[in-house]
Amino acid sequence: MVFLYYIKIFHKIVNYKMKKKLYIYIQNLLPKLLITKFFSYISKKKLSIITTFFIFLFIKIYKINMKETKYPNIFYYKTFNKFFIRKLNMNNRPIDNNKHHIIQNTDGIINQLGIIKKNKLFQFKGCEYSLYDLLGQNNNINKIFTNGYFINIYLSPKNYHRIHMSYNGFLLKMIYIPGKLFPVNNIFSENLCNLFILNERVIFLFKTSFGFMVKILIGAQIVGNIYNSWSGLVISSRRNKIKTWNWPYIKNFYKKDSIFLKKGEEMGYFNLGSTVITLFPPKTIKFNPVLKKGLNIKIGELLAYII
Repeated sequence: MVFLYYIKIFHKIVNYKMKKKLYIYIQNLLPKLLITKFFSYISKKKLSIITTFFIFLFIKIYKINMKETKYPNIFYYKTFNKFFIRKLNMNNRPIDNNKHHIIQNTDGIINQLGIIKKNKLFQFKGCEYSLYDLLGQNNNINKIFTNGYFINIYLSPKNYHRIHMSYNGFLLKMIYIPGKLFPVNNIFSENLCNLFILNERVIFLFKTSFGFMVKILIGAQIVGNIYNSWSGLVISSRRNKIKTWNWPYIKNFYKKDSIFLKKGEEMGYFNLGSTVITLFPPKTIKFNPVLKKGLNIKIGELLAYII
């Protein structure tokens, strides 16, 4: 009897793994860009009561707390997209203003966090991906974060989809990296190695009082478009080459056209949900010891101490 019990458990594990592999295989065959464009088009259409009905269903399925939003009445949202990028009442996300503290920049779930060892970021057991490739093979930025720290946050469809600043900083550079649009849910993030360097992404390099900081917004199926708070949509049409923007910065004072964002200030958003990776240089921070894989986090909470 005991033997049969373990046989059943073994079959369940095998079947589960086979289902995940089949799911990834099917997703690999799908026209992800076409699907993303279709959902983007539909989500921006005003469909009156149909829109309201599906927003209501979405709220029920994902158990979204509308009391936390700036506009809790679902009739306020004339399109799915307006609902997906809904704003929070920031009174529900108090910001830790201690100057020695770095804060969480979004609501979500921790995928992974830790030290960047041998220029690799841990994804799952048996898989580490290259910092150099994640940064679009930009050697200058790669050198800054070698042996540094990273945290990877997954924003599920139920989460608030806007990204805020973890600390005061000047924007120095924004880099668009073309790529695929694989889903970034846990099935993919725990089974498809190099997911975050395969997918399209936008890199933001900031200069702060404790050193440099990078935010990487990862594109995904259906999500597609990534927006920033100073110029809007980063790329209006897919390109097959890297594109870079630079901004001026002079130490200790503002220069014309420079972009400075305060801790807690909004810096961008996704249309539906995706992943944000934050990088810190070595010997600059110490993570909040309560943080671990799978933990739900919210904007404004303590991410790390400056050292």
